[in-house]
Amino acid sequence: MTYVIKDLIAALNSHRISARQLVEDCLAAIDAPDGEGQRAFISTYHEQARQQADMVDHARKHGWAVPQFAGIPLSIKDLFDEAGITTKAGSIVLEDAVPATADAVVVARLKAAGFIVIGRTNMTEFAFSGLGTNAHYGTPRSPFERDPNNAEAGRVAGGSSSGSAVSISDQMAAATIGSDTGGSTRAPAAFCGIVGFKPTTNRMPANGVFPLSTSFDAAGPMGSSVDCCAMLDSLMAGGSGQSEAAFPVKGLRLALPMGYLFDQLDDHVASSFAHAIDRLSAAGAVIEETSIAPIEAMRPSNNTKSIVAAEAYALHRQRLESDAVTRYDPYIAHRLAGGRDISASDYIDMLATRTQIWADVQAVTRHFDALILPTSPALPPSLATLDSIDDKTAANASCLRNTSLSNYLDRPTITLPCHAPGTAPVGLSLIGSRQHDRRLLAIAAGVEAALAAAD
Repeated sequence: MTYVIKDLIAALNSHRISARQLVEDCLAAIDAPDGEGQRAFISTYHEQARQQADMVDHARKHGWAVPQFAGIPLSIKDLFDEAGITTKAGSIVLEDAVPATADAVVVARLKAAGFIVIGRTNMTEFAFSGLGTNAHYGTPRSPFERDPNNAEAGRVAGGSSSGSAVSISDQMAAATIGSDTGGSTRAPAAFCGIVGFKPTTNRMPANGVFPLSTSFDAAGPMGSSVDCCAMLDSLMAGGSGQSEAAFPVKGLRLALPMGYLFDQLDDHVASSFAHAIDRLSAAGAVIEETSIAPIEAMRPSNNTKSIVAAEAYALHRQRLESDAVTRYDPYIAHRLAGGRDISASDYIDMLATRTQIWADVQAVTRHFDALILPTSPALPPSLATLDSIDDKTAANASCLRNTSLSNYLDRPTITLPCHAPGTAPVGLSLIGSRQHDRRLLAIAAGVEAALAAAD
């Protein structure tokens, strides 16, 4: 069965499946010898998850009250704190760090709602790449063109929340959370054929989340459907886990931000996206090609002199300037070094420019319900093409070219699959307005339904 949260809740409450069986199914997928679990997870909580599932089943059997989402297996990215666990952020640099004293706020909220944490997922070291490669714990692979007999053959899952995405695509968990600074929930979601959501940055509390860039980081959910992401988003933001009714597609005003965001699209990406646009138009959406000058003047992907680079370097400076630098993945150390020579005045100017561009873009786009564009211009890169730092740098810039725009604008954005079944994964992104996250989720639910109805 597909792991759609609302369906699992119904099955659990009607005793058609037990929490223990659901956990066992996820653990079996993680532990499968020919599966991706050993690369998708850094650690797995086998016995803890089983014990919690048994407690949930015992309570349901006796008719006792349980939280709404009791028994749903959840994976969490390795940069979220859990009490008593060392947060390594996908690195060996922090393996001797003091364990966390409390759960990250978003993790605590999901646990309180009944989710069972099944393990910690692999990620790009310190979340600083959209490829999802990891020199320390292995590289999780996209389900597309994966060779089960050769871990070196296949395509990246996207990053930095690589293991999180694979945990959903391979049914190792029913829900997952990651973080997004330049596309880190959406690139892996697109490359693994699932849904990923980046909220407005200050929507989610950052307490207990290992940072990359405090100005850009946003914890966000990933799942099998828009509805799954809506429920998780609500809980993470302090709500009750509600869904959003689908916004009607008929009359929906969508802007195609023509220009560099549509340059050099892979042929399959272009055709899949064009087909999705045709289906939405047939469903009554009003889709208008628009040139947005402030966007065209700004290409934030992989810019070594950026707000993200400055903040990331400041966080890692002491280690990078010590013997500890030898324990970093050389590619990640190279990326972090890009922030070394950014002056305080340049940093302040970049912050001011960003705020002005927010206003400029809003002035041009305010009469649209959302912007629509391909999540990534490329298919998941093949592992065989990523031999050098230069290769990884070029591929990363391509993978995050379209996603990084949303982070710069601090706008909620969601990606959902738009490719034909059995073909290479392609994501379609919808960019909403700042602080209007729930409206965007409602729009995405409508778009998802329209695309599904047209299949």
